[in-house]
Amino acid sequence: MTAPYKFDLETEVRDLFEAKMREFATFCTEQWLMTKEQAECLTEPSQAPSEYARGYNAAMSDGFNGALEYWLDETEYGI
Repeated sequence: MTAPYKFDLETEVRDLFEAKMREFATFCTEQWLMTKEQAECLTEPSQAPSEYARGYNAAMSDGFNGALEYWLDETEYGI
């Protein structure tokens, strides 16, 4: 194996960290979904469990990904 001409560990680690953060956000949005049945069992039940679950899921998926994108942008991560 030939050694690389330029060894840029900082960029590789930064890219790996960003990829893993995106992977984590995707994991969260997939794992923390709510079904209509779960919405019916809330401590304070919703009068529209299907709509509640749909809104909750949208907030979770858009929220995690949006928060990550905002953080990456605000911190100028990778720039």
